[in-house]
Amino acid sequence: MDNADNTATREREAHAVDQLITALPGEWRFDHEVAQDFDQHVRRSVPLYDQAQQMIVEMSEWFVRDGMSVYDLGTSTGETIHQLQHKHAGKKDVRFVGIDNSLPMLEKARAKCGNGNVHFLHQNLTATSEFPDAGLVTALYTLQFLPVSERRKVLERVHRDLKEGGAILIVEKLRGESSIFEDIWLELYWDMKQRSGLNADQVLAKARSLRGVLVPLSVSENVAMLHDAGFACVDVFMKWYNFAGLIAIKMGRSESEVASRLTSTPRAEIIS
Repeated sequence: MDNADNTATREREAHAVDQLITALPGEWRFDHEVAQDFDQHVRRSVPLYDQAQQMIVEMSEWFVRDGMSVYDLGTSTGETIHQLQHKHAGKKDVRFVGIDNSLPMLEKARAKCGNGNVHFLHQNLTATSEFPDAGLVTALYTLQFLPVSERRKVLERVHRDLKEGGAILIVEKLRGESSIFEDIWLELYWDMKQRSGLNADQVLAKARSLRGVLVPLSVSENVAMLHDAGFACVDVFMKWYNFAGLIAIKMGRSESEVASRLTSTPRAEIIS
């Protein structure tokens, strides 16, 4: 079978996950097709998306100061940077950096955010070795697409480079703390998608496309991973069934000592 036949076969096997987006099972990609409809799709697929963005902007007031850099990991179409850019327009020498491995997404982000104090990097997060002058780092629906071992490395680098008092704000899809909760949260999530206009076939097609691509952790596992990376000050700022927002602040030496004791404590004692 030649390449043309392979392409035709794959197109026939692809299933609609939205009115304008198709995907193969286990092969969800942030390609040109997804980028064109992403802002609409994410609002149909992700609960409290706009509220989460608003909360990120509100919390940023505590962390964005003159001369600091803000990093948006997995920036997609640049929505978070776009809103933060307007929020902090009056501050001096604030630099915004969006990082994504999808060129079509970055093209959308550049058109939305313009130039000036905004820069975009086309690279994998795992290849991002440093975050100079970081006062705030955001990662909305991003870490869930990385292997768990790579998430830990990214968080360790963020903690290392954040200024003292700086923060990382994370929003993630979750798995339940037990199988009982997992069943409940998942069915309620599917109900939400159908209320937003997606039909049952589209919901199922999206779930199939994310097999092995999106690997969620529970709230306690995400908190433990942040502790392991060096963050002792961690809290949940938003929770909706199987989605949550977490904030982690880099504190001084005393907090680092607390974090060291936490990570040396058996995990059952931490969660209980």
